[in-house]
Amino acid sequence: MTSRPRPVGIDLGTTNSAIAWVGRDGRTAMVPNSDGEILTPSVVCFQDAEVVVGKEARKATAVEPQRVAQWVKRDMGAPVYTRPIQGEYLPPEVIQACILRKLKADLAASLGDDCRVVITVPAYFDEPRRKATADAGEMAGIDVLDIVNEPTAAALAFGESIGYLAPGGAVRDELTVLIYDLGGGTFDVTLLRMAPGDIQALATDGDVRLGGHDWDMRLVDHVARAFRREHGLDPRDDPASMSRLMDSAVDAKHALSARSRTTLRVDHAGKSLDLPVTRAQFDEMTADLLERTIHTTRQVLSDIGMEWRHVDRLLLVGGSTRMPRVVERLRELSGLEPERSVNPDEAVARGAALFAQYLLTRGSTTPVDDTEAPTGFTVTNVTAHSLGVEGIDQATLRRTNVKLIRRNAPLPAKHTEKFVTKAENQRSIAIQILQGENAAPEECTPIGRTSIDNLPAGLPKGWPVEVTFEYEANGRLKVEAVVPGTHRAVTLELERSVGLSDDGLGQWKEIVASGAGFDAFEAMIAEALEEKIEPLPQSEIAAAPTKTESIASSPAAPIRSAPTPFRSAPTPLGASANLAAAIEEPSVPSEPEPARPVAKLDEPVENWMMPAEAPPASEKASTRRRSPRWIVGLVVYVTSGLAGAGLAYLLLSRLRPEQFPMPW
Repeated sequence: MTSRPRPVGIDLGTTNSAIAWVGRDGRTAMVPNSDGEILTPSVVCFQDAEVVVGKEARKATAVEPQRVAQWVKRDMGAPVYTRPIQGEYLPPEVIQACILRKLKADLAASLGDDCRVVITVPAYFDEPRRKATADAGEMAGIDVLDIVNEPTAAALAFGESIGYLAPGGAVRDELTVLIYDLGGGTFDVTLLRMAPGDIQALATDGDVRLGGHDWDMRLVDHVARAFRREHGLDPRDDPASMSRLMDSAVDAKHALSARSRTTLRVDHAGKSLDLPVTRAQFDEMTADLLERTIHTTRQVLSDIGMEWRHVDRLLLVGGSTRMPRVVERLRELSGLEPERSVNPDEAVARGAALFAQYLLTRGSTTPVDDTEAPTGFTVTNVTAHSLGVEGIDQATLRRTNVKLIRRNAPLPAKHTEKFVTKAENQRSIAIQILQGENAAPEECTPIGRTSIDNLPAGLPKGWPVEVTFEYEANGRLKVEAVVPGTHRAVTLELERSVGLSDDGLGQWKEIVASGAGFDAFEAMIAEALEEKIEPLPQSEIAAAPTKTESIASSPAAPIRSAPTPFRSAPTPLGASANLAAAIEEPSVPSEPEPARPVAKLDEPVENWMMPAEAPPASEKASTRRRSPRWIVGLVVYVTSGLAGAGLAYLLLSRLRPEQFPMPW
């Protein structure tokens, strides 16, 4: 009998990464790295002849900060890592691939090469960030089974620890579990319902730019201000001093988790300062950060109409939950005792390995060893972000995000929305697919685009258009749009379709796999700048961060000044998506359905469409009677001016009647 590949989970963390696998007995175990440790620092040092990852790379931050990349996870989904490495900008997924290559080597040393891997991401990662993570795994040469949400993975590890992954055995009650996951760079909170053999996510929320690193920075800023008051210099201005100060801040944070006070030392420009810091001070200077997580936690419960009395267990995940004030605040908020049934540093990797086993055995007919334990649980996830179409609001005629699949919808999910064309004789409809909660399309992430072309001439304004989204549990989104009565339809399948192109992936994969140093990375950038890979126009970067999280707002140089050679020229999604145009000539249009709102389907205004619900008749009538806004404004302006002049004259006539006599 043949055996399946070993199921492996990788927790690709902001601060540290970890690997776990599932043995023949069905139990998870951690995989040590080459230093014999469970955690590998997620830090990369680009030497000229080699790339160093982990503990030694972290040491280099104090002496060669310009060669070091860290906290890269926060930039996933953006075109480039915020800080240049040796003057060059690299895609964050390339840097993450270097970390994953190191983890792959450690994995092979312990278990061999026959492994299939699930990589974890924060639940609130959007599609560009998820695609970037998958790309990093491919560039590292890892056989990636899937991407799974970190809280879901943590729930699986929790289920393993309390015996909930097998449906058999003694009857156990269902549990409602809230996972509070505060890691080094990201925060997630997920509510799940657990029954023996069944784990179902109910709701999720989070912040991809909030984590223990922000607590560290509060200490850094506190000490830097004290140093500046004492010596008139700011250690944050020097990269090497800043790196040493950051290390001291991290050590102090850890110390304050164990005792009530510690001392932070900073050295800069030949001067030094020892600054005592108490736990109470630290809690006060970071209170707003903690309250941000509390607000998100409350919101998750509110979104599905639940209260704390409905929650049975509160599980802490992520190394930053070791801070005492986090535990105290959650105890005050929930009335529950926060628990760590599994090690916060290991839970996500162990759960990812269990999910890999679940994927390998689900519906498989491959024979297995007699010694291999079966998998007997199911997992149901929810959408972390809403999916919609860019459209035009009939009442305001402004662009809007028309949501088809809303956040926290169980997966798989399917929904059809009706739209109407905006213009007479509209000949094409372009569908811009969005991911995000904001009503403004520019605040959402564009993840795909398709169009329906060659519509028959003579279509009246308000002709119906039906758009269907079908979102699978594996992240594949199928979009279908139909124009009834015209035999015109289009189908588009998006499977994490944003991010690096296939050519870009292949070229970076060769460099990452070679283990070469930064010289090879520079050669790749130089080749790209010679237009062997055409840079992508900034307006067309599908995987760019949302407007509110753009790299340009970070301390690094604006994105427009950073090279983007790793982006190949885009192929329009319509061309690559095997668009289905008309199969036969259209029939003569019949009368359309009653007017429906329009959703935008192409850039020219005549090609837009609207959502299908028109405003009430009374509202339309009142809109027709309303005077133009500029006339109303002019009347108000003139009236106010005349009234003001009259009051002024009246006042002057009282003060100086000889110069300003009253007319009566």
